[in-house]
Amino acid sequence: MPRRPRLTYLRAFDASARYLSFSLAAQELNLTQAAVSQQIKLLETALGASLFLRHNRSLTLSESGTAYYHVVREVLDRLDSVTDQLFPDTGKTIVTVHCTPSIATIWLAPRLRDFHALHPNIEVHLRTTDILPDKYRGQSNDLEIVRQSRDAEPDEAMRKLWDVQILPVCSPGYLAGRGPVGSADHICELDLIHTLGYENDWHRWARLYASPKVEVKSGFSVDGLVISIEAACRGEGVILGRKPLIDDYLQDGRLVEALPGNPGLTTAYFIRMAARAPERRSIKLLADWIVNQAHQE
Repeated sequence: MPRRPRLTYLRAFDASARYLSFSLAAQELNLTQAAVSQQIKLLETALGASLFLRHNRSLTLSESGTAYYHVVREVLDRLDSVTDQLFPDTGKTIVTVHCTPSIATIWLAPRLRDFHALHPNIEVHLRTTDILPDKYRGQSNDLEIVRQSRDAEPDEAMRKLWDVQILPVCSPGYLAGRGPVGSADHICELDLIHTLGYENDWHRWARLYASPKVEVKSGFSVDGLVISIEAACRGEGVILGRKPLIDDYLQDGRLVEALPGNPGLTTAYFIRMAARAPERRSIKLLADWIVNQAHQE
């Protein structure tokens, strides 16, 4: 093999370095694991250096491999970008986004048609669960929408989407049937709907706004924000809704603030590129588009 390695070997190295797995790299490249392993060995022989440290059940990049990967990734990124620009119809690129079911259902999925119209060759795959078929396990997501405290310091790979306000909301009919609600203490006496994964929100809200003697009712719990929103719309109780995810519900009157003027709780949502995600033009385009959509809210 000449000193200048073949592009196919560099593609095999790039995929193996991203996944730290020859088998997952083989799936992406539509090759056998043995073929990918052989290409990596030929590349290492040509370069006269080990690019990976091979353990019993895992791979890690060597020091030389880490340095070489950054250069290879930059070169392949540039090649992919130029190819997209000069030959826009050469095929589809897949970008994977991980987020909660509520963000996917209420906010992101309804907007993706507009993105696809702008970039028909980028195929967006939404993942809302960590329980995946075997063939997808071990694959990192290209982008992820995550939440954390507004005061927390985001890492370099994160860009803010929204500052979120968390407020008690319910259907107008539910509120009308219980008379005017004038205090947080009164809210805590109503039918509180708890959401799995956010169970502590009601306790946090009550500590801020209700009297110390007031206890948060256990009520009932539902699996996911979308289900809790629909339950509230049916008049089954009060939820802590998250703006801007409930903006449409408030605007069309399906939900109303149960305690108008209450500032509620706050958190923030960010979009983050996975540490080993390939920084291709398609991923950057989607990340920029999502940030722009969020900032229009």
